[in-house]
Amino acid sequence: MSGSPDQILQWVEAVFIGLFLTLVALVLYLATRKTMNNRHRVRYNRKLQVLQGADSALQVYLESGQVLRSLNTSVSNHSPMLDVLRVRLAASRTELERSRIYEFTRMHFHDYYAGMLRKRRWSTRVNALLELEQFRMDSLKGELLVLLNRRRISDTEKFLILRVFATLQMKELLPYLRDDETFLSDSQLLQLLLPCELPLLEIIMDKFTEYPLRVQCALIDTLRLRNFRSTTILALLESLLSSQETALRLRALNAIANFGFMSSEGESEFLASVTSTGNNYDSVERQAHARVMGSIREDHYLPLLYQLLGDESYQVRLTAADSLSRYRSGEEQLQNAAHHHPDRFAREMAEETLERKRYEGFFTR
Repeated sequence: MSGSPDQILQWVEAVFIGLFLTLVALVLYLATRKTMNNRHRVRYNRKLQVLQGADSALQVYLESGQVLRSLNTSVSNHSPMLDVLRVRLAASRTELERSRIYEFTRMHFHDYYAGMLRKRRWSTRVNALLELEQFRMDSLKGELLVLLNRRRISDTEKFLILRVFATLQMKELLPYLRDDETFLSDSQLLQLLLPCELPLLEIIMDKFTEYPLRVQCALIDTLRLRNFRSTTILALLESLLSSQETALRLRALNAIANFGFMSSEGESEFLASVTSTGNNYDSVERQAHARVMGSIREDHYLPLLYQLLGDESYQVRLTAADSLSRYRSGEEQLQNAAHHHPDRFAREMAEETLERKRYEGFFTR
């Protein structure tokens, strides 16, 4: 049975009144929240300006190492102290200032970050790990090992923990590299090795063959990118020239080209490898051979580079021509190839390289 028109009207009025009151309450809530946020922002900016001041207690600490009583060492999720330290750390050009920032965070923020690592929210733990790496918080080694051994831990967290280990030069990283954890991509392996300094990398080099191929490749790439140079490193690179693994040979060649030097034994191995008729290298490896010859610049490589000028691969011809130009007689060699090389593509490449290098002023140096 339907209600009377008056009852229906009363019901509609009640609904509208309820919606109006709800809207008023929402507006009041949003206004109050905005007011509180504005007050918080004002307080935050005021504290930020104080910390960034030229005569602030933080500036005194960073310049002298003296901790004044006025320096507030408390920290929270939205603390201006953390933001200021992040900016100073990113902009700092002195190791002394960076070391003081690291020491300050270790002394005063240990408990804060330890609590963050115990949070249930995944994003909170990940953000904490990123900041631990940034601030070099080596005091949390025990907490990180506990977190790493949890059953329910994401691959992202595992990787970030291992990257903290690498940044802090911790040997606890090495077992995870030796076991070749499948959750680590090739890019992540390189990210783990790039922060490592030579003493930690030398431990891996001493047991090089005991590590998986992916780790070996990442190590060679790291030595090349970090431009580390020593007789031990050179010996390792030269030993890989005869490796059965193409990936290792190619990386060793590129690293030696960056090194710019080979021992007499290494050169003999390299020449035997390049001139052997039984080796059918692909174009990428032939290009690496040409790059090495342009880096070492020994005259007995000139006939080999002249031959590579006629290679079927454009990239190999381009690299061979560039390597020839790096020799003392490079301009003469390219002129000779442009006029007398039996291969038409080799002559064209020599002419193009001559024109480009002359335009760049390369041969006038």
